[in-house]
Amino acid sequence: MHIVYVSPRHPYSIGGVEYTVQKLAEGMAAKGHQVSVICGNSAIKKSTTEEVNGISVLNVPTFSPKNAFHIPKDKQAIKNFLTNDIDIVHTHSVHAIISTLPLNLKKSLNPKWKLVYTLHFSTPGYSLFKRLLWKLFWKRRINSGLKYADAIHSTSEVESNLITDTFSVANKKLTLIPLGMDENVFSYRWKGLESDYIIYCGRLEKYKRIELAVKSIELVRKQGHDIDFIIVGKGSRAAYFNKLSKDFGWITCLRPKPRKDYLELLSNARAAINLSSAENFNLFLAEACVMGVPIVATPEAAAFCPRFANVHKLESNSIAATIVDALLQPKTCIFPETCAPPSWNNVIGRFESFYMNILDKHSKITLREM
Repeated sequence: MHIVYVSPRHPYSIGGVEYTVQKLAEGMAAKGHQVSVICGNSAIKKSTTEEVNGISVLNVPTFSPKNAFHIPKDKQAIKNFLTNDIDIVHTHSVHAIISTLPLNLKKSLNPKWKLVYTLHFSTPGYSLFKRLLWKLFWKRRINSGLKYADAIHSTSEVESNLITDTFSVANKKLTLIPLGMDENVFSYRWKGLESDYIIYCGRLEKYKRIELAVKSIELVRKQGHDIDFIIVGKGSRAAYFNKLSKDFGWITCLRPKPRKDYLELLSNARAAINLSSAENFNLFLAEACVMGVPIVATPEAAAFCPRFANVHKLESNSIAATIVDALLQPKTCIFPETCAPPSWNNVIGRFESFYMNILDKHSKITLREM
């Protein structure tokens, strides 16, 4: 098969959508398929091509204010690329304009390739402006465009329910395939019983509620628990947390770490915390659970397995009590078979079958877990 992935940003950028594209592209290439990626790049003025790990990458200049919207400046380059001999186009992100272009091309060109859309849908928007834009315009546009998708992919039951509740055309096209874990994660076990820090890793954005985690841990410290907070990531709030780490000795803010260093840091943490308001499949938290690291998490953050959520009241005193419980009576998450994260090797095999089923004219896409 010739598979083309469409991503808001380069697949080797930091971000959940980009990481998913990276793993799918590398996995399919390793299976011998021809793989290409079309991605946005706000730092360039002209479209460029490159080859990365055997994958052909078309970088398209985008206008991405505050790392959002990802409006392509060279639609013709994308159109020209997608008229080639392609079997599957798999586009990612409901909030990126570059990712919706295949819907338009499917409508206007009626190409032979089949279109798969992974929405990565967890919220209408993280700001008042984005939520207003969604309500007045974008939701209707996406719902109309999804008529031209051959299949819609979701990453969790939580996302599946949200998609079917939001988009009237999605139900009969929806397939659930959970995202995967790198094989090396399964070899790590929790070693942080005597550790002196709690960890958060991910994007540093307002919707992640890291400030609330800081306030809650501060209360825990005032109760006599000598515990530090390590924040790892990048994002619009990075400068704020860097300043905070200089003002408070118990807070450390780090840039993203090499993979091995990150896994060691996570496995040695006393607990992992994520109070995010919107997630589909939070890799950091899922990896913590696989290792056996105790977690403090909202239902949204634990969407991959909602029964693991233990923060149900967004109030610092209540969250502090949950943190203290994780410190004094640590509990290891035991995955039920229905939501245990598979390895990426397993996931790649599922997607390969998924694509082949779509190419089979006699297959019917229905709501199911592959």
